[in-house]
Amino acid sequence: MDLRIKRERLFDEDVYTVHPDDYRALCEQLKKDGFDYPRAISSLDMGYGLRVVLQLTRMSDLAKVEVRTDVSYDVAAVDSVTDLWPGVEWHEREAYDLMGISFRGHPDLRRLLLEEEWDLHPLQKRYDTGGYLIPDWRPADWPDPAPWQEPAPSQEDAAPEGGEGE
Repeated sequence: MDLRIKRERLFDEDVYTVHPDDYRALCEQLKKDGFDYPRAISSLDMGYGLRVVLQLTRMSDLAKVEVRTDVSYDVAAVDSVTDLWPGVEWHEREAYDLMGISFRGHPDLRRLLLEEEWDLHPLQKRYDTGGYLIPDWRPADWPDPAPWQEPAPSQEDAAPEGGEGE
């Protein structure tokens, strides 16, 4: 499986940062690997886009993983994993309601805390504490490279070893 993914170890947990298109495939693989308990799905406004964070535990040996994926404000959507772990249904609805992240294939994606008529998602940084759009707010530049890519070599790294006159 060719997934666009970066893996790191953070304390006692494997952390996977994955391209949004590969989020579902990685989750399916983790389910096959025995990760049977979803601790939480949360979301963050990173300033350049929105992040979904899924935390899983394999109860047989208490192994932990975290899956992260970043989506743009314009296309804030990933595939739902409620069919893999039914316990995340509420968490996905909360991320939708408060952050505006849509979960494709969710069985009941609707507002959880706020009224259906609301157009905004109050935990995004583009809104002030009163729930109003901040005038002239612009997202930050997307990180380059993407988290699952290795950084491009710098000019110093690309220079041949040795130098002139050797």
